[in-house]
Amino acid sequence: MKKPEPTIRINVDPTNPGQFFACCGLLELADRLWNGAEGWFDEAGYEFFLSPLIANNDTNASVFLATLSDCNLVNTMTSSQLDHLAELKSIKTKDQSTSEKLEKKSLEKLWREKPIKLQKPFSIHLDWFLDSRAGGSRFKTWAGQQSVIDIAKTMKQLIDEGKYTDVSSGDWLSFTIGHYVSFKFDSQEGGHSSAIDVCFVLDLLKMSSGNRPFLELLAFIGLERFRPKQDGKLNSYVYSTWTTPLLPAVAYVVATGEIQTPDSRSFEFPILYRTKYLKSFLPAQPTGDKQ
Repeated sequence: MKKPEPTIRINVDPTNPGQFFACCGLLELADRLWNGAEGWFDEAGYEFFLSPLIANNDTNASVFLATLSDCNLVNTMTSSQLDHLAELKSIKTKDQSTSEKLEKKSLEKLWREKPIKLQKPFSIHLDWFLDSRAGGSRFKTWAGQQSVIDIAKTMKQLIDEGKYTDVSSGDWLSFTIGHYVSFKFDSQEGGHSSAIDVCFVLDLLKMSSGNRPFLELLAFIGLERFRPKQDGKLNSYVYSTWTTPLLPAVAYVVATGEIQTPDSRSFEFPILYRTKYLKSFLPAQPTGDKQ
């Protein structure tokens, strides 16, 4: 069967889990924006393609980027909770009553930990990091005192500011900008931050190679549906590429290893425990290379 002409082409390193899940996030968003989209990898796995089910003048990379930039990323606290938190923050600590301090602490916890949502036209609710029952929370890479909404908004803000306007869609996942607190899904960044690998901690010395915010944000979104399968070991996770154009509702079954197809390639990666609570994704290897 002849494959459709891709609307967006992405250069990807299939051994970087962050880039793989970023491709999954792209497919998820494109499907929602275009009312149906298919995604697939090339035979070698170094390109990812997106194609709408019905093409028109708006189904292209520039409109996709502009729409994502204009879309609000929000915490799912109620408006009354947000208003009350803002009110409490406006009161100096020394002037707060005991009950107000407790209320503020409780609301700040909700701000850090509540699910977040990318609003219309994507309308995607993101709460995989709270899912301990199905194992989603094992991929939570940030500590309890870090705020998921703040990290995600920092990554998106760089897109909103037009940092990617002149970047080819092929380079969306490799474009590096500055040094920010990120999710550490990018295995290039995670590996460079490993004290085990380099004998000292690059993060603390401000020597890391920088962040790839689009990769980080898209991978965060991709993990909502596309979660790697544990490979029977305590710290070994598997994902698979595919070369047949698939909708996200089908692609995730192949990507997560629930179904193996003749054209799929599987990769296995570990998670680095940088501290007791902070984690990073590390590079993957093709499962066929295992001894």
